[in-house]
Amino acid sequence: MARIDRSPPEFLPKTGREKERAMKQFISGGFLLGWTLLLSISPAWGAENPAEGTHREVEALFQESLKSDDYERNKTNLEKIIDLAPDSAYGHFSKGWFWAQEENYRMAVEEYRTALQIRPQFGEARNNLASAHFHLGNWSDSIREYEEVLRQNPDWSETHLNLGSAYYMAGRAFASIQAWEKALQLNPELFIVHYYLGLTFDKLGRKAEARRHYGQFLAADKNEEEFSEYIEHAGQRQSDIWVEQASNQT
Repeated sequence: MARIDRSPPEFLPKTGREKERAMKQFISGGFLLGWTLLLSISPAWGAENPAEGTHREVEALFQESLKSDDYERNKTNLEKIIDLAPDSAYGHFSKGWFWAQEENYRMAVEEYRTALQIRPQFGEARNNLASAHFHLGNWSDSIREYEEVLRQNPDWSETHLNLGSAYYMAGRAFASIQAWEKALQLNPELFIVHYYLGLTFDKLGRKAEARRHYGQFLAADKNEEEFSEYIEHAGQRQSDIWVEQASNQT
């Protein structure tokens, strides 16, 4: 269940397989580097007061989902949470996730908002709310929610990455660069950030910086198949920039 949301930062056409991976990211054991979400979250039950055994079962289901990469099993866990505690923050978070899988982001927004009414400090729900706004093209709402997440959790490198993507889509290239550089400062192993920085510097005409970040992305240890499109594009642009720079020097 990763805090990073791959879908917003996509700048390349998304294949069916990549879309499936993006759908998994809210409940899988971790996209990219295995980030976990809810380890520090205490239960928030809203108007419910379930038995202590139900508390423990819901917690156990969430913890299992945090640690597991089994998508179908995690879906089942979230369904159980909805059955056991539908009006809890966890329940609304789970319902928001299912609406997002149906690409009904408006309903996802409502569920995440309800989760936050119950537990205002539920950073993961706010992060997913920001993502849902992103999918709806609500850049300012997405930015506002990501910024609020970071006010509460300034060391969440993955959210800095997501915020940079929202800035980028809102036309705020320099703000996106700052957010992505902060993400790298907090977590140098966020190698995908180098690709996004390379792309952005490339578009700004800052070719030396673009080439450097493309190179760092290409040199990073990663799943070659999963990132094949990115690798191909970064490699081509790095080569093109080298030719352009060499031509300018002659």
